[in-house]
Amino acid sequence: MSWLGIDGGLSLASKIGLALSIGVMGGIGINTAHELGHKKDELERWLSKITLAQTFYGHFYIEHNRGHHVRVSTPEDPASARFGETFWTFLPRSVWGSLRSSWELEKTRMQRLDKSVWSIHNDVLNAWLMSVVLYAALVAGFGWEVLPFLLIQAVYGFSLLETVNYLEHYGLLRGKTASGRYERCAPAHSWNSDHICTNIFLYHLQRHSDHHANPTRRYQTLRSMDGAPNLPSGYASMITLAYFPPVWRKVMDHRVLDHYDGDITRVNVQPAKRERIYARFGAA
Repeated sequence: MSWLGIDGGLSLASKIGLALSIGVMGGIGINTAHELGHKKDELERWLSKITLAQTFYGHFYIEHNRGHHVRVSTPEDPASARFGETFWTFLPRSVWGSLRSSWELEKTRMQRLDKSVWSIHNDVLNAWLMSVVLYAALVAGFGWEVLPFLLIQAVYGFSLLETVNYLEHYGLLRGKTASGRYERCAPAHSWNSDHICTNIFLYHLQRHSDHHANPTRRYQTLRSMDGAPNLPSGYASMITLAYFPPVWRKVMDHRVLDHYDGDITRVNVQPAKRERIYARFGAA
């Protein structure tokens, strides 16, 4: 098995490179799981959790569907990036916030069903169990030395998902109605990118406004939506920009402000920086 580097045939750098390449496949796999997880068919939902096993991100199945889609483009959503927030600040906030949210959502469901939160019926636990079984099988087959590389590919895989989360709703905010509740999610609350190549590879995920309006709609029929703000490029190049905050802000901040006609008070900003940001952009 020298092609896997198990017998020492690959250098450490090559092994890390291989792990990162597998992580890219894991990140794309999360997108496949995302598509399956939104469907009503029970088999497709289970296949979603199985696909998430590689990156040990099974809780995404819960949080994305029952958390993110409810709170999207609000300060309460850990997966919606705030104006001025760098990707490197957003990443831990989204990872840990989504993890906590998924556990609370499933804990509430278990209580409603009068079952223990530690039940196998807990979808967070049974999704993680799939990862444990997969990793145990790989360790049994290739030895304990494979574990660091499994960790590398998992972290890189789910970080790609979080990068996409970062750019999909950056700075966008749903307003509140007279009752104090957030308005219904509209095309204006998701960044779109109607570029053919990356749309083909990502199951039309870049037609994100239609996805939020119609979560169970199959990817082949997702449409470009009037009123949706548009990214200047496809996800592949925007992911790269997200890693360099000064470049990202130069490209994106004025687009957020233009989307809200220059009114910074309508933007989703970081609470800790709200006064400074408002003062910078001339808000009272």
